[in-house]
Amino acid sequence: MPQSPTFKAFTLKTLLVFTCIIIGFSLFTNCNAQAIVGKWKGVSVKDYYNAELAKQIGKTTEEKFSKDVGNSEIDYIADHTFIMTLSASNNSEITVMKGRWNVAGDQLNLTLEPQYNPRNITTTSTFSIHGNTMVTTAIVSPPSRVIKTVSTATRL
Repeated sequence: MPQSPTFKAFTLKTLLVFTCIIIGFSLFTNCNAQAIVGKWKGVSVKDYYNAELAKQIGKTTEEKFSKDVGNSEIDYIADHTFIMTLSASNNSEITVMKGRWNVAGDQLNLTLEPQYNPRNITTTSTFSIHGNTMVTTAIVSPPSRVIKTVSTATRL
């Protein structure tokens, strides 16, 4: 059965719309590295404990908020370096750490400078950005008693 010219035009327009949507979503994925650039302030960190520690302290997770434990900021610079500043509550001492970062898809890789990372270990976490909020999730290898960490930050 032959197709009408109206049906062919509708099919081509539909195909064009779907193609534009797919290209649009792929552009979002490729722009993750640019989306992360800027200053981010830590809001909270939620740690998940292994079975041994959970049994010992009576809970499987613990969430800590910056207002209670101190401040953290990280500045992701476009040249793929970062500067992280940390300070504990009720303490005027500020720790500054630097390093390099890169993004591959939803994977964020951070490598601290040798002063804080003599074995040159890269930490990999998944990340997502929604508006001005970034959530990173890192799986921690044994023998650590913390098995996963989920951090939330807001853009400054």
